[in-house]
Amino acid sequence: MTIPPGPTITTDLTHTRDLLFAYFNATANETGHPGWATPDLLPAWAVADHLDPAGYYGHPGAYFTALLDGRPAGGVGVHLLDASTVEVKRLYVLPHARGHGIARALMTRLHAHARTIGATRSVLDCLPQRTGAINLYKALGYRDIPPYGNDHGPTPLDCFELSLDTP
Repeated sequence: MTIPPGPTITTDLTHTRDLLFAYFNATANETGHPGWATPDLLPAWAVADHLDPAGYYGHPGAYFTALLDGRPAGGVGVHLLDASTVEVKRLYVLPHARGHGIARALMTRLHAHARTIGATRSVLDCLPQRTGAINLYKALGYRDIPPYGNDHGPTPLDCFELSLDTP
């Protein structure tokens, strides 16, 4: 029996804009809004990280890209909110790569990075209909919390946190 190789996780930003554009369109679709034919039509809430991923996800944050068989498979970003808290941003796995442990590998890498920059807590928000992602977050040890910021807008979101004190 041959075990297929897992994803390669990189901080190379070559595919970041494409992954973010796919994420934004998937989010639009899931919330009943039409998507965007081209990135220049993205709404204001999406423009900052799409136009300048290097600036938006710059150190101490990061954007991690998963490659599966050398092809982009998914990505996730991370921001430092305060000296001890990181925020997970825009976890997304392309449809062709789902079921290969990509999201878990991305989150594991993100948590390792967060610990190296001194974070002890990770927070995130998620559309309630993303039950697969929510199940993953809970399996990773995240627990439900009230909204942690003022930027969640009118879309209802579930919020979660994870203590990073122990690996």
